[in-house]
Amino acid sequence: MTVTDTPVNARDTQQSIPNHRITDERSFEAVTRDPRQVAGAYFYLQMDCLVAYAYQVSLDFFRRPQLHTDLGRGTRELVARLRARYGNDERVPSQEQRDEIFQPLFGQSSGSPPDGQGDFPRLRDDLVGAAAAFAERVFDTGEEMLRERVRTTHRPFKDYLLGLQGDSLIWSTDDALSDVARRLAYPILHSPGVSAVFGISSPPRDQWPFAEDANADKLIEEISKRVLARMDHTGLTREGISNRQRAALRGAEALATILDFREENADDRDLDLLITKCYTWGSALKSLGGQPTGLASAQPAYMG
Repeated sequence: MTVTDTPVNARDTQQSIPNHRITDERSFEAVTRDPRQVAGAYFYLQMDCLVAYAYQVSLDFFRRPQLHTDLGRGTRELVARLRARYGNDERVPSQEQRDEIFQPLFGQSSGSPPDGQGDFPRLRDDLVGAAAAFAERVFDTGEEMLRERVRTTHRPFKDYLLGLQGDSLIWSTDDALSDVARRLAYPILHSPGVSAVFGISSPPRDQWPFAEDANADKLIEEISKRVLARMDHTGLTREGISNRQRAALRGAEALATILDFREENADDRDLDLLITKCYTWGSALKSLGGQPTGLASAQPAYMG
């Protein structure tokens, strides 16, 4: 059974729900396709700093022309397009416009820690906590009660996620967020020329940010330092961006599994998979703590 070939209603024909795993752009598309767009939106929320940093590169392109001398035609056109259309095109939303998408869905903006206010964080924490209680149990006594707690906390969270599905979420995820991230920001950050400007000899590999990459972590750290240094702000470290990426990937996988899990037909294998995905997501969130992206508070000083 593969992630990319298994339909959302796989439970009708197969014994278990899909074991979602994002390793590249193709698997990301499979995991976050209709009706699981909320999983994609969550990934874009956690990795929104990449759009913000790519925008800063587009400002730097004009601010320091002596350094941006060999980006190549394709990259320079993307950089110029992002700079000119940022916040002025429905498919290139600004930081403020992206936060207007994220806040109603997840109870947090891209620059805030993962413990925002609202239904999403409350229901998430209930389910992740139930999964942790089962996974970290010392004895098997009461195992069925712990399983039932997972089932009970899963129901309202899935209902909440299903209630978000519709034209607004579909447009926001499949068009606005996808275009600004995957058609503009990510290709800019993949550019060897951009990496060279910031002193990184090897650019991120093609699978990033859907797969981890040490060179990408170095690049984001260097962009973060140079963008924020003049304002005395603390940007993202290599560890910080790696932690954020892990939370984005594991969170998207968990949300897709939550939507796929159907209690009325589930067996213990399905429930164990749900528990594993939610527990792994919770562990990734712990690594974030209260760390901000480092750019949100500095953003207004670079606008206009």
